[in-house]
Amino acid sequence: MGLLDHRRTWHYEVSAAPADCIRAFATAFNSRGGLRAKAKWSIRTGSDSATATYEGRQGLAAAAAVLSKTVTQETDTAIGSQVTFRINEVNGSRTRCSMALTAEGRSGIAGLLGHTSDAGVIRPYMQAVANEIRKLDPAAQIESA
Repeated sequence: MGLLDHRRTWHYEVSAAPADCIRAFATAFNSRGGLRAKAKWSIRTGSDSATATYEGRQGLAAAAAVLSKTVTQETDTAIGSQVTFRINEVNGSRTRCSMALTAEGRSGIAGLLGHTSDAGVIRPYMQAVANEIRKLDPAAQIESA
């Protein structure tokens, strides 16, 4: 997975029920993350979509933010960023769904150049969705655009 994965729309075709796909998304965003990239998310789910809203860093990532004004500003502007997961189509036992960063914070000159605040913290959670989808269906088709 690449550095700009959080800027892409992810498409999944999986042999699983829509509710299982939404549960996989929620599980990924409720995971603890890595030591560096640990974050707090609020998850809102529905029958055909789910949204994870970024509430800030935790663990070592939060401690690092306290030590740096720049990191604190980046974290503060990232709070409220949202990742949305949608069920796009159900065809028999196959479900097509997608995920995208639908709201994001940007700060300073880096933000003017297109840098997403706390992308390094948000990205691993988005990447974890693919792992959870593959647990549902190891042959799932996963693409990004």
